[in-house]
Amino acid sequence: MTVQEVKPPYLVWDIIISVVVWLVTGAFISIASFAAIFGLAFLDYCPPQSCSSEAAVACLFAAGAASVVVALAGFVGGLVRMLRRASSWWITLGAFVLCVACWMVGFISAWRAIGW
Repeated sequence: MTVQEVKPPYLVWDIIISVVVWLVTGAFISIASFAAIFGLAFLDYCPPQSCSSEAAVACLFAAGAASVVVALAGFVGGLVRMLRRASSWWITLGAFVLCVACWMVGFISAWRAIGW
């Protein structure tokens, strides 16, 4: 006679929180990307002595790429933990916080490169 392993039930509240944070993360990355493109599109005058538009573009591109990588890692990590029926909300929330930090560093670096 074999003993079957009883799996714990899915944590419904954890799934709801994780999905909401994933959606908020996606919306945040979209809005920050639009703001970065919009801000760079209207960079009219950039004197070479105190301004580097190439550096600003590089900073914002790096911030966007890093935030997408962090968001995907948080999505995969949260999904794996969710399928194992373990708590995953803290992984998705941590990925969101790191995405915000990536964009903050990118925008501040771009503003410094432009000379604001």
